[in-house]
Amino acid sequence: MPLPSARHTVALLALGLTACGGKDVRPVTDPCVESTAADPASGTCAPLRLQCEKDLSGFKTDRYVWRDRDCHVRSVSLVRNDAADPAGWNGGYIRRYTYEVAGAERVCDGQSPQVPGWGMVTSHLKEGQTWGAWTQDVRGTGRFVFKGAHHALHELKWPLSLDGRVVQVTVQYLFATGRDHPLYAITHDASGFPANQIEADVRSPYGDLAFDGNANTDIAGLGWGDRYRFVTLASPVTMNTGWDYREPNVVPYTRMWTAAPDAEMGAVQTQTWEQKPAGGYWLYPEWGTRHAEGPMPVDYNWPYQLNQYELPAVTNSHRLAWGSNFGAVGLSRYPRLGDDGVMLSGHPYQSYSVFMVLGTHTANPVLSLASEVEAWQGVKLTASEGTVRTRGPGGVGRTDSVTYDVPGYNPVYATWEVDAASNRVTLAFDTSGRTLARPMLVVHGYTATTAPKTVTLEGQPLAADTDYFASVDVEGQALWLTLQRDLKGTATLKVQ
Repeated sequence: MPLPSARHTVALLALGLTACGGKDVRPVTDPCVESTAADPASGTCAPLRLQCEKDLSGFKTDRYVWRDRDCHVRSVSLVRNDAADPAGWNGGYIRRYTYEVAGAERVCDGQSPQVPGWGMVTSHLKEGQTWGAWTQDVRGTGRFVFKGAHHALHELKWPLSLDGRVVQVTVQYLFATGRDHPLYAITHDASGFPANQIEADVRSPYGDLAFDGNANTDIAGLGWGDRYRFVTLASPVTMNTGWDYREPNVVPYTRMWTAAPDAEMGAVQTQTWEQKPAGGYWLYPEWGTRHAEGPMPVDYNWPYQLNQYELPAVTNSHRLAWGSNFGAVGLSRYPRLGDDGVMLSGHPYQSYSVFMVLGTHTANPVLSLASEVEAWQGVKLTASEGTVRTRGPGGVGRTDSVTYDVPGYNPVYATWEVDAASNRVTLAFDTSGRTLARPMLVVHGYTATTAPKTVTLEGQPLAADTDYFASVDVEGQALWLTLQRDLKGTATLKVQ
């Protein structure tokens, strides 16, 4: 069943159903009813908005509009995945992403006829009757998991066939006031068939977005991070460009950028490479090397898919995806990289989360965010009122529980998770001397129907919708709260 229209949502809720026919009844109010109040000017934080069933040149989209850490306007238009769209896909991707540059809106659209946006689910098989699989021809379902004043979760699902075996794929997008970039969380669920029947990689979120404001200019540079940082050394990037792979790296990422206009696009994982290896194949012997005169590595051996398969023909391809080793979906044991001998499990689940990053290259958004995620791993969170969670679901669409690498830090949503005591928590953060940027909390067991009356940091009261942004998930009995400030050193936060 598709996402509900505004006129259908209330009826579904009255019947005790969700848009997808499940028993999880969220939200209790119609998420598609828009406020008639005028939005404040950019630079003033405002509640997150959802515009349902918006027509975008024939594409049926759900548009999320939020304010980033500078309270500037950003938006994403997600194409619904329950019907064929004008590009010949079945939706399920970002068709348009907008953000502000120097006070003006920059509009970034999917423009490739073959890959009409960003966020596609893609896996390739090492062997099999079908070499690769996309959600292009797969009809899916979607729902609004939760839409609060400042936080929203949007879910898409597909039954993806890989060599005749159906992998159930769940994707959730998280949008939040005060957070620049949407979070993309994905699970490949292969529990419906035995292990070792297929050997597939993962490349989602896959896509092609004109991140330079639809200019489609040459790619001036690109790079990625696994255990080391790969970066090109000349512009525009061709298969003869020189490169450097010598700088150690902690948090996996991909990125590419243009010079005129000044723009960058990338993906940043919510975990370190040691916690969750990313990237694949056999390029790791080149770690620590520099090849100033090129050529670039052979296309099939890049750890992540970017624009390498288009580069022999064009230098302005904006293709960008993720990557893993073959076996990440399907094998009970697969090598972390190439045949390096460090074995991981790709069955029954493969889950991970990345931020989908757009901004100006001069602002260095990908590497800055990778540094922030790295700093989060050293945070120590304790509670004198309430309880810090140390376990949670291993990914979206999963019910199994895994232990967090960092107590309290949930890498599925890049949130700090605690349980309330009578709707109250008192939390102590120790950032180990680094900066904890704009922490987002999820307080579980929150049974109030309204936001907390008092939030203090180091004993000083914070102002709602200015110093923090709160959303109450009534049915899920959870409070989502994002601080509109960074923490460094020790700090005590009280919510009551």
